[in-house]
Amino acid sequence: FPLILLPIVYVLLVEKRSLSWLGFSRHELRYSMVVSVLIVFVLSGIYYPIFLYYLPYMLQQETIDLYKVFLDVVHYPVYEEIAYRSFALTHFAELDESYLSTRNIVVNLFQSLLFVVIHKHHFSVPLVLIPVFFLGLLNGFLFLRTRNIYGCITSHSALNGFALLLRYL
Repeated sequence: FPLILLPIVYVLLVEKRSLSWLGFSRHELRYSMVVSVLIVFVLSGIYYPIFLYYLPYMLQQETIDLYKVFLDVVHYPVYEEIAYRSFALTHFAELDESYLSTRNIVVNLFQSLLFVVIHKHHFSVPLVLIPVFFLGLLNGFLFLRTRNIYGCITSHSALNGFALLLRYL
């Protein structure tokens, strides 16, 4: 759990910047939230047939408890979005350029691939990595376009929640 604070503490104490620099602001909040809902619908539509394909494997998974729900729907989305979208993109992308500039696309693709790698627990069901990659990519574009992290956290949490519902209901 302390890892969630590391990028925030670094930005606040070492770089002496505000949390708004990491996307914790109301700037383009409404747009960010609307697009995050669209991302959830699109990626849920991609994830559902993959889930059905792996249904026998998915049903053999461990039991669910409140702690796992908290980790999957709150902790992991908040930490991963801060680390990969907020922190990585503000440090390596050109924020003054278009979110579709060559450099920003390359940086976004790279952070999306890193995002897939940290989801190594899905390597036994490799098609699941498709929506994981697209979540990283689309949330990256969303963050670069809006400089707002709340929509990224929302879409990540909602997609993880959808996956949990499919597996355990």
